[in-house]
Amino acid sequence: MCAGASVYEALDAANVKPSDRVGVWGVGGLGSLAIQFSKAMGCGVTAISSASDGATSLTKMHNAFDLGADEFRLAEDPTPWANTEFTINTSKGLGKLINVLLVTSNVIPEWRSLMPILARRATIVLMTIQGKPLNIPYMSFVLPGHRLIASTEASRKNHIDMLSFVASNKIVPRIEEFPMSKAGLMAAFEKLEAGMMRYRGVLVVPVPTRKHSREEEESAYPYVPTCGCHQYKK
Repeated sequence: MCAGASVYEALDAANVKPSDRVGVWGVGGLGSLAIQFSKAMGCGVTAISSASDGATSLTKMHNAFDLGADEFRLAEDPTPWANTEFTINTSKGLGKLINVLLVTSNVIPEWRSLMPILARRATIVLMTIQGKPLNIPYMSFVLPGHRLIASTEASRKNHIDMLSFVASNKIVPRIEEFPMSKAGLMAAFEKLEAGMMRYRGVLVVPVPTRKHSREEEESAYPYVPTCGCHQYKK
C-alpha cells in the first residue's frame, strides 16, 4: 500500500504522459512497482541499477524485464540492453532519452553518468529518505533545463486513485511472506538488509487450525458486571 501510493504520487507529481520515457533508478521495492505502473500508463521504461558484480547485474536485468522494462542499464556502463519482448514499438525502444527519472533506491546516483541519458527538460523525482548530501553537477543540470522535485508522501486522493489504477490494470506486488513471529521478523530483516528481498516483505498471521467455541472464548476472557459496565477479571 505504502510503496504503491508513493510511486503513484511521484508519477502524478511529474505529470507523466504515455509518450514519456520513464527511468527507474533502483530495481527494488519501490522500483519494481514503478516499472509496472509506468508500463501500465503506456510509457517506455528504462531500469537502471547500481549493481557492480556480474551475477547480481544479470539477475537485476532479468527481474527488470520480467516486470516490464523496455531496457536495462548499469550505472557504470551506459550501454543499454533491450528487452526484445517489449521493444516492438520503436518509439519505446533502445536508447531513448529519459523524460522522467524516478530515484527509488537508497543508493545516491552518480549524476554525471546519468545526465547524458536524460532528455531536455527532464524531471528528476527523489523518492527516498537520505541523510547524505545531494551533489548535482551544475552546468549539465542547468543548461538542459532539468527539474528536480521530491515526492515522499501520497495524498489521500492518490491513495484512492492508485487502488483503482492497480485494480483496472491487474497490477500485483511481488512479495515474500514471513510468519508473524520473532523468528519470521528476524528472517525478514536479515533478507532486507542483505538486499535480497524480492520485493516487499509481508508478515503473515498463522491461520488457526480450528475455530474456538463461544464457551472457550468466554472462559478465556471472563467478565463480571460492575455498575452496569463489563469489567474483565485480572
